[in-house]
Amino acid sequence: MRDTPTAAASSTSPSVPPTTPATAEAGYVSEGMVGFYIANPFKIKIRAIERHAKLTVLRMDIMTTATTNTAGDFGYGTMPTSFARFRLFDPIDRKVYFTLRENDHNGDAFGTRHRKSAFDYPDDFVPGVRYPVEVYFPPLPAAARTMSIVPDMPMGPMTGIPVTDGGAEPTARERSSPELPKTGDTFQWPVVVPDGEIWSAVSDVNELVETPVKTTTQAGDTETIGLRTDVLFAFDKARLSTKAAAVLDDVVEETRRRADPAKPPITITGHTDDKGADDYNQTLSVERAEAVQKYLAARLGSDYQYRPDGKGESEPIAKNQKQDGSDNPAGRARNRRVEISYSIKRQSPDAATVTSPSPGQVRGSTGAAAPFRADPGARVAGFTWSFRSQPDKLKVDVLPLYRDGAYVVASFDITKTNDGTFVPFPVPFSGWDHEFSAGSDFGAFILVDPVTKARYHPLKMYTEFVENYVPALDAGETSRAYVYYPAPPDDRTSITLEVADGGVYPAVPIER
Repeated sequence: MRDTPTAAASSTSPSVPPTTPATAEAGYVSEGMVGFYIANPFKIKIRAIERHAKLTVLRMDIMTTATTNTAGDFGYGTMPTSFARFRLFDPIDRKVYFTLRENDHNGDAFGTRHRKSAFDYPDDFVPGVRYPVEVYFPPLPAAARTMSIVPDMPMGPMTGIPVTDGGAEPTARERSSPELPKTGDTFQWPVVVPDGEIWSAVSDVNELVETPVKTTTQAGDTETIGLRTDVLFAFDKARLSTKAAAVLDDVVEETRRRADPAKPPITITGHTDDKGADDYNQTLSVERAEAVQKYLAARLGSDYQYRPDGKGESEPIAKNQKQDGSDNPAGRARNRRVEISYSIKRQSPDAATVTSPSPGQVRGSTGAAAPFRADPGARVAGFTWSFRSQPDKLKVDVLPLYRDGAYVVASFDITKTNDGTFVPFPVPFSGWDHEFSAGSDFGAFILVDPVTKARYHPLKMYTEFVENYVPALDAGETSRAYVYYPAPPDDRTSITLEVADGGVYPAVPIER
């Protein structure tokens, strides 16, 4: 859902620390870099997230912490003048809310606009001036008590922001003055309320967790467990093998813990590779689905409803042949699978009980939303990333992870260590080992549970991910990166970070 970041004219500014701790008096304050080709330092204070009947209002105070007038790339387009890059994330209800925009997703966000008129260049931010800003989102459900702000900018997320009901209804406002403000002023830019054609979007999030014998994917409130039939059945057979029980017993416990019997059915779908006749493969896929269904029903009982089905070879998830036309055994093995899908139980927003995981459990429960933290903590690991064909060197400081609802947040400080300007083409950490995370800016960063060998991929929304990006950096500049992942079992207090072509870093702490 993220549009391509674009440039905004600006003078360069000195590097600043990506975040500073907030105090009770300071409120929900975060600092970081804003921009893409030219990133500048800003401070953001969240004043309120207000729930109204027809929309949600995010109210903020924004200030530049640079020493000269500074552009702020808070929006999309060739001349970004709105504040569209803010997003709201509900880590319990598993949804991302995007700013309301004019006409379509490429339009300016409704709310504050830092330009005099539609034909003017956006104003720069003046040091020492407080800019009240408001941005509008689709209405939030009544159950939402807090939201995380996950900006599409190189600064950290702002978790645990309370949602309040009511407040002043948004109204259109004019610019405070035709002149630029001076240090110490509070300056109001024009405010445009939603009207006419309004683009509104709320996205479910999808996740992928892999183990040597199964994958677990989640799309919205539906979870799917994919089991390789090679561990369930003998070749070309539909009778469960002796080793299938151990795998299916883990699935039974996972299903009992997570599936909602009030939202039937549990669907069991068989798939094959493309060897053999279509009709034969269709029949085999149905018979295998029925065998798994009978096993689940015998142990889960009559509280659940079941629907077995078969797709034969019609829905592969990998290529059965390689690009040169030769056989692809690894791809065929992935295509031979049985998928078990169900609706997930919705837990209370206050749920934060640590449960004892079953031996095969790989997914944590939905805990409480994370409290606000301006800084995730001190460096726990690190490495230097370099490009084979370019001289750029980036120092990556790995910071502690922390749980936020159903997920964990991974944070990294990225610093350009050698001379020159780093331009993020190609994207530095976009290497990946699964098609699911191919589009992630941080697909090279995979979390691995050393106990279960489960691999956790970046959290996906629509075609993009719940993450930010690395901007252009001058020598010595630092930017804060973050990525959301599915949470591992509740009792895990650390996890391994595996970086494609960058090493393995064990025992990265997971905090609550």
